[in-house]
Amino acid sequence: METLERIVGIVLRPGKEWERIATEDTSIDVLIRRYIVPLSLLAPIATSIGMHVFDRAWDVDGGYRVPPGDIFAAAATTLFASIASVFALAGIFVLLSRFYGSTRDFRVALKVATYGAVPLLLAGATLVLPVMAIVAVVALVHSLYLYSLGAKQVLMVKRNEQAEFVGIAMLLLSVASTFIGALASHLGFF
Repeated sequence: METLERIVGIVLRPGKEWERIATEDTSIDVLIRRYIVPLSLLAPIATSIGMHVFDRAWDVDGGYRVPPGDIFAAAATTLFASIASVFALAGIFVLLSRFYGSTRDFRVALKVATYGAVPLLLAGATLVLPVMAIVAVVALVHSLYLYSLGAKQVLMVKRNEQAEFVGIAMLLLSVASTFIGALASHLGFF
């Protein structure tokens, strides 16, 4: 119940929720078991269901055909990428902290990366219908706002530098994700 209250709070009342988060001593284990893994499972499950259902319902010309093995591979890749992205973002927050005079504690950075990603991870549940990817775009905007608030209230980034901090972190995450994806593809993993 506490997890559900936190999810609702971070989405609907982020200012107050970040104040509470800043004072809590949440362990990495709790973040993984209650938030990162369960919420990261939403997108792969929804996508798998959508691929199974719409693979049969759509016509050959307008739809897509995905072999069952590829559906599993896509789900596994999505799950791994979601979890890895949260941890990578926390690491990037720690790396950037030296330039912004903010907290250099990985556990604290992981709290911001985890709770800030909640709307985006929740949006994964809508991917049963491919057209609902637009929900993920809206969730991304909300997540960026949450990262900005978390950077200020939890990581202690100065008020006028939080947008820059989050922007650079997102740019670095995009570059790292692209590089790792290209390397994995080159090695034949995907």
